[in-house]
Amino acid sequence: MTFRGGAGRILGNALGWLERMLKRLKSFFGANWIPIRVVAIFVTLIAVFFTLLTWSPLVKSLDIAWTVARGIAFVSGLVLKVMGAIAGFPVLIEGTNLASGHFRVDVSPACSGVVPTMIYLSAVLAYPSSRRSKLIGAVLGVAIIHSFNLLRVVGLFLIGLFASEYFHDTHVYVAQALVVAIAVATWLYWAGRFTDAPGH
Repeated sequence: MTFRGGAGRILGNALGWLERMLKRLKSFFGANWIPIRVVAIFVTLIAVFFTLLTWSPLVKSLDIAWTVARGIAFVSGLVLKVMGAIAGFPVLIEGTNLASGHFRVDVSPACSGVVPTMIYLSAVLAYPSSRRSKLIGAVLGVAIIHSFNLLRVVGLFLIGLFASEYFHDTHVYVAQALVVAIAVATWLYWAGRFTDAPGH
């Protein structure tokens, strides 16, 4: 296609520039398709999981975070009851509340470990690996994250009961960061041990 006159040259130059840019974009996407796909899947899964956790019609029929929080409170309460029977402090379990004497904590949905678990699962499912590897990663991550979260709840309860001046800072600045660190460390271990990760 040819163009005549100044306007034709300008249009021709613009079309040529656009063609070169499209070729560069095609080359970029071709060379980086795998990481682009991983990021796109990861972001999509995060959106899906957070919709499951926060969309009112779904939450009204099944509040996943609250259900998990109740389970964590119950199991950690049983552990604390055994410890209390040995050490001499009574522990009361009421739904998501754990109490001993004047000290009481509520294992809220934010403390259920569901959010770091959802982020971890999104990273596992988005990563280019076999279905078997993804299944191993999912089971491994859920088991480790929630086991550590159970220890976190038990530990925070004991700190609140016997060293209450440290409870707030430990809960806000230490315990939450440790759950995230455990999730990241578990993913790195899984990616290096059970997948064809670079350098594996």
